[in-house]
Amino acid sequence: MLCCVIGNINIVNKVKAEGMKLVVIDPRRTELAGFADIHLQVRPGQDPTLLAGMIRIVLEEGLQDHEFCERWMSQMDELAASVEPFTLDVVAERCQLDPDDVLAATRMFAAGPRGTAGTGTGPNMAAHSSLTEHLTVVLNTILGRVNREGDRIENGMLLYPEMPHRAQAVAPRRPAGGPHARIRDLRGYRGEMPAATLAEEILTPGEGRIRALIVSGGNPVVAFPDHELTMEAMQDLDLLVVVDYRMTATAEFADYVIAPTLPLERADVPHLMDRWFREPYTNYTEAVVERDGDVLNEWEVFWELASRLGSELPLPGGSPDMTVRPSTDEIIDRSYHGSRMPLDEVRVQLRQTHPDQRLEVQPAEAGATARFTVAPDDFVAELAVVLSEGSDGFAGTDVSAYPFRLVSRRLKHVLNSTGTELPALARKGTTNPAYMHPDDVAAYDLAAGDIIEISSPKATLLGVVEPAADVKPGVISMAHSWGGTSLTDEKVREIGSPTSRHVATDV
Repeated sequence: MLCCVIGNINIVNKVKAEGMKLVVIDPRRTELAGFADIHLQVRPGQDPTLLAGMIRIVLEEGLQDHEFCERWMSQMDELAASVEPFTLDVVAERCQLDPDDVLAATRMFAAGPRGTAGTGTGPNMAAHSSLTEHLTVVLNTILGRVNREGDRIENGMLLYPEMPHRAQAVAPRRPAGGPHARIRDLRGYRGEMPAATLAEEILTPGEGRIRALIVSGGNPVVAFPDHELTMEAMQDLDLLVVVDYRMTATAEFADYVIAPTLPLERADVPHLMDRWFREPYTNYTEAVVERDGDVLNEWEVFWELASRLGSELPLPGGSPDMTVRPSTDEIIDRSYHGSRMPLDEVRVQLRQTHPDQRLEVQPAEAGATARFTVAPDDFVAELAVVLSEGSDGFAGTDVSAYPFRLVSRRLKHVLNSTGTELPALARKGTTNPAYMHPDDVAAYDLAAGDIIEISSPKATLLGVVEPAADVKPGVISMAHSWGGTSLTDEKVREIGSPTSRHVATDV
């Protein structure tokens, strides 16, 4: 999804009334698309093609921020050369879009003068997702859609350390600095390893093989790529510990399942809201109810393990005493040590906004020389691969036996695999329907509630048909992270099916 603004529907409705223009790129006519000035109902998997074409239009028509590009950008010639093959005709044909709409959307977005493009669930789960992210950032950057000196940032990051936000480029950090995976010469980023390598890291013999795994609040069996391979890996582990309030598909393989406290049973601060609110915001809640049963805070699980191993917890405020169990408030204080607003102040300023705490973008440092690198070699090479793949997205492979494209989506009453265990939410639906355009439903002589097989060269899963006029013809739209441990989906009506079964980890 590419938008001029990212936010919930109420925010979009408000800013639309203030004159904002909105472009939405999505194979579905989502709720957000209903507010769009232009909705580009793109062919799934062609996001890089469309973005490259939009960048080409910007450069060809000279719509970029010339002064900004001159000062802060490098590789502009290389960028122009890499997107040159993505002509308007090529983009329109491959994306199944009206060329006039593509041109109008690009010009509208470039006219700004403010705004932003952003991605989310969908493009991030498709092929060439990193390239899609990069091209989105490039589109923003060549148009100068960055914070400028004197701009005030909406969220306050009050739980983060004080740090200057300067109107300058930051030198690129190469992925070579990340830790090595043992699989396909892949690397981690910022200390985190690629989830797509986990199953193979467990199953592949040799030094460094993963033999024990702790899963805290996640559900890899239905969420990670390659459903079957992930289950094989979970079974192969010497030790699997799951910390979760429910018996998930992953917990079914666990040696130990530890029940954590629920949100109302513990003190906490709204970490994510510190970045997502439109104004600096603070809140803190004490535990509202007593713990129910033999449960632990999630941090207590790791404190107990570290204590028994003679280790420490490397928190920003230093490790607590590992011989005496600390309080939750001490863990919170140590976790947010050095925050812009001290936790003592946060605890007394409940549910408050702080407009005076908005961060202001500072001028560039004297002599700043770093530039944005818009066309690194690996991305240019990948964009050439995209071009070679054609409109089907598969170079040299006959996919005529697979006329549909499967895309991910959200459902309002659940979040990924969480929520279906609650009776009130289960009444809203117990499966992840296979949403299809009514014309496709009729063409295959189907009806709502029918069970269909959804096959790919990788696997087959079952889905429950649900006609939906907002889905592009030739597309099946299903929520991810459903299903269980069966490979034949006998309970598809009761628990859905895992779309990750179609996702290979080795391509």
